[in-house]
Amino acid sequence: MDRRDAIVLLGGLGLAAPWATLKAAAGDVRSYGMRPDAAPAANAAALQKCLNEAGGTAVTIPGADADYQMSGKVTAPPGTSIVLGNGARLRWVETHPHGSEFLRSATRCGIEVGGDNFRLTGNGKLIGPSSGSYVGQEMGIVCVGEGMDHPRSGFEVSQGVEILGWGSRGIALQFVRNVHVEKVRVTDCGYAGMHFLSCVAGQILGNVVGNIGPGTAGNAYGISCSHDSLDYDKDPRAANDGRKAKNPYCTGFTISGNTVFDIPLWAGIDHHGAYDCNTRGNKVYNCRHGILLQGGSNAAVDFGGDHNSVTGNSVTTSRMNGGPTTITEAMRLGISVNGGKIVPHRNIVVSDNTIDGYGDSQNTSPSVQHTYTTGLEVSNNRITNWRGYGCYSHHSQGLIQNNTFGPVADPRSTACIYVAVAGSLRIIGNRLVVNGGGAPMYGLYINTQTDAPYVIQGNDFRAATGQQYAGHSGSRLAPAQIVGGRIT
Repeated sequence: MDRRDAIVLLGGLGLAAPWATLKAAAGDVRSYGMRPDAAPAANAAALQKCLNEAGGTAVTIPGADADYQMSGKVTAPPGTSIVLGNGARLRWVETHPHGSEFLRSATRCGIEVGGDNFRLTGNGKLIGPSSGSYVGQEMGIVCVGEGMDHPRSGFEVSQGVEILGWGSRGIALQFVRNVHVEKVRVTDCGYAGMHFLSCVAGQILGNVVGNIGPGTAGNAYGISCSHDSLDYDKDPRAANDGRKAKNPYCTGFTISGNTVFDIPLWAGIDHHGAYDCNTRGNKVYNCRHGILLQGGSNAAVDFGGDHNSVTGNSVTTSRMNGGPTTITEAMRLGISVNGGKIVPHRNIVVSDNTIDGYGDSQNTSPSVQHTYTTGLEVSNNRITNWRGYGCYSHHSQGLIQNNTFGPVADPRSTACIYVAVAGSLRIIGNRLVVNGGGAPMYGLYINTQTDAPYVIQGNDFRAATGQQYAGHSGSRLAPAQIVGGRIT
């Protein structure tokens, strides 16, 4: 048998001849010279060439604990699919300010998505160069469409990808439709784990996001859905139909089953305005704010969204391991669903959540807050280890029903439900259950004597140390402020 016959025989048996030269598979970055011992710029150029020539074929980055150093920006053409092998690491040693603008400033990104239908999967890592630091506009993956009329479409990161060490944001998207981020870990980023601006139809599912900081301007976020608020108040569509504004809030996002942890500077899950968004079944640990589903900020501060829900979440100031919080400033908001003075937050549900350790004794922040809302429902929530006000209302219309208020951490200046001014509420079936723990001073406290009567039925605040039902200055609530003139 000659050499040629041996190769044919071994090939038929599914074996490789020991002297055969192995070649990298099509779409394998090694075919383009990318390797762990190459220079960072050479690896970035090799990956770029591979992506350019892939033509929609999946590009594979082999694993086996391979560590590929990178520098500068890599652009993903339309239809890019990247598969990270187990243990593969793309490690940026430096970034350059040559990426697309995000919030009007050029980005320093690792991967910029330059078209539709981007996909990144696999048990590998995208590692930035700035662990533990804030570096403005330094981001792991950036995708920016050309406005709401010409958005990008189709963005997916899933199946075990880990993104860490970026000085600003791990994932940053603006004007993108059909977003899917699932079973991804984003940690150790300077400002935000995931940041979405004016995006539509998002599924953010089962991710782990945390250890975000040091932050900047007093802010840091785990998962944030927001928009560019510059001159929002001057957009004629903002008040009439904000969904058609130049820079609208995010629409149709489901943020579900995520774990967010260790953001002591600011917020775990955040919405600066939202439409048709559901935040459900998440666990938030050791964040100064738990879940914020409020109106806009800056020029958009007086404008709210509509048809949103916050259900079945658990937010606690404790750490994930059960240890004490690392938050050094005063605790703030557990869950907040504020709207604006011009456009209130309309049709919002806050239900079946557990809120632990929030509020402060100076009454600047409660466990649950709702201001400037209509069509509100706050129901079946469990509030424990709280300070100040368990549930705070200001210019709100709707229902507060069947919530349970547990023991307080500090009894000073406390009320289970505090209605500040101008409410139109039904307050039904709520109860205070302290089981030997600390009790608050008041059950229901209605601060403004000139408010129209409230529907108050079937509540049980008997464990309160002062009044069950209090009016202005803590006096007994006047019958004139209760529909029907009596409390049952």
